[in-house]
Amino acid sequence: MNACPLQDISAAPVRWRRVLVPLDFSECSLRAFHYGFALADCFGSELALVHVVPPPMLPEWGYAHLARRDARLKLAGRKHLEEFVRAQGPTAARVKHLFVRAGEPHFQIPEAARAYDADLVVIATHGESLVPHCLLGNTAEQVVRRAPCPVWVVPGVTAADADQPALLPLRRILVATDFSTESRKAVRYGTALAREFGSTLHLVHVVPTLLPADVTHLTTVWQEFELRNAARRELAKLRQTELPPELEVVTTVLDGNPFHEISKEALRVCAGLIVVSTHGHTGLRYLLLGSTAQRVVEHAAVPVLVVRERAAESNLPAEPRKES
Repeated sequence: MNACPLQDISAAPVRWRRVLVPLDFSECSLRAFHYGFALADCFGSELALVHVVPPPMLPEWGYAHLARRDARLKLAGRKHLEEFVRAQGPTAARVKHLFVRAGEPHFQIPEAARAYDADLVVIATHGESLVPHCLLGNTAEQVVRRAPCPVWVVPGVTAADADQPALLPLRRILVATDFSTESRKAVRYGTALAREFGSTLHLVHVVPTLLPADVTHLTTVWQEFELRNAARRELAKLRQTELPPELEVVTTVLDGNPFHEISKEALRVCAGLIVVSTHGHTGLRYLLLGSTAQRVVEHAAVPVLVVRERAAESNLPAEPRKES
C-alpha cells in the first residue's frame, strides 16, 4: 500500500527528485522532517538531512580553538543524525544523505541545497525568538530568500498540532498571483499540485490599498475600483485560457496589505497550502518592506510553498494547456 495519505502521485508533473530537510532536533524541525518524509514518499523522492553547527556566541581564544570546536560539534552532529535516522525504522530507507555544516544556518542551508542539487527544501518556522523578530528575522524566511529551489515552509508546532497527520490533506490550495511572469510559475505549481491531489484551486489577487481607510480621495477610490475590475478580468482570462477545464477553480480579488490578506484568505477557505512566488511586482516596496513571499511565510498559519523566481526548468510543471 502506498504510504502517501492522499493518493498515488508517482506520475506527478512536479518532479521533486531530491528533498532536503534541515534538522536541529527541535520539535519544529522534527515536524518538518515528518512533513518532508510524507512529501518525499508521495513523490518518490530521495530525502537528505542537513544539520548546521552554529557559530559560537562568544569569541574564544585563538582560531585553533574555533576549528577544533567546529570539528568536535560536526562529529557530534553527524552521530546524532545517524542515531536519529536509525530510530525511524522503515522510514530510514527514504533518507539517502546526511550533511553536517558549520556556520550561520541561513547561509549554510541554501549552500547545502545548492551542493546537493535539491529540488525542494522543507523547513519549519521556529516561532518566537529571544532576539526581536523584526531585527533578526527568521531562519526560514532567510532560507526562502537565498535558496536555489522552491521552499516548502511548515508552521511551527503548537499544542493543537499534536494529533495532526504529518501531511495534511490538500483539499484546497491557495495561489497568490499578481499576473507577473514570476507569479505564473506559482500558478503552474499550484495547478499541478491541485490536479494531482484532487484539490480546489483558489486563485487570489490582492489590490494594494493606496491610501489609509480614513483618507477620502475620490480619484484614489475610483483607481482602486478600476484595479479590482481589471484584476477580475485578468483572473477570468487566466482561468479561461491557461487552466485545465476539469480543475475546480475559485477566483477572488481582495484589497489591502497583500501578505495579510493572503494569510487571512487561506484561513477563511481552510487552505492546506499557500503557493507564492518571489519577486513579483514589488519595485521599491521590496527594498523597504521585504517581499510579499517572505511576509506570507512570517504570518501564515498554514504551510507555504515559495517558488523561486528562477526555478529550474527541469523541475517546473509543464505549462497547463486547455483541451480542445
